[in-house]
Amino acid sequence: MANRTYEYNPTGGSPVINVTAGEELKTAVAVLLTKDGAKLPEAGKKATGIVLLGDETASKGDDITVQIRNQGMWAAGAKIEAGDFLAADAEGLCQKATTGQYILAMALTPATAKGDIVNVAIIHAGYEA
Repeated sequence: MANRTYEYNPTGGSPVINVTAGEELKTAVAVLLTKDGAKLPEAGKKATGIVLLGDETASKGDDITVQIRNQGMWAAGAKIEAGDFLAADAEGLCQKATTGQYILAMALTPATAKGDIVNVAIIHAGYEA
């Protein structure tokens, strides 16, 4: 068996992974990793993380960076209050989680309208009861 070296730096920056976009994606949207690359999750369903992009959009096949935990920024799909548990909507934007939806993050700042950027703590808290 080959020797393997794993590096983990718990004091470093925010944990991210590099993946391939499975469809056209905008910055600061939630994605789900699939065998075909990172794609928008179904509304309220499980998501892997939030896209970090240097540009506003990425095309299918582009390399992208996805933040999978710690603090990040997520584009709002509706009005949100600080402290709300958040789930993805059909566009990958954050919305207040309702019963049965997967909680990807908690809002650290509010949003007053769709498109506002919300500071979030990515917590993967399971499903809203």
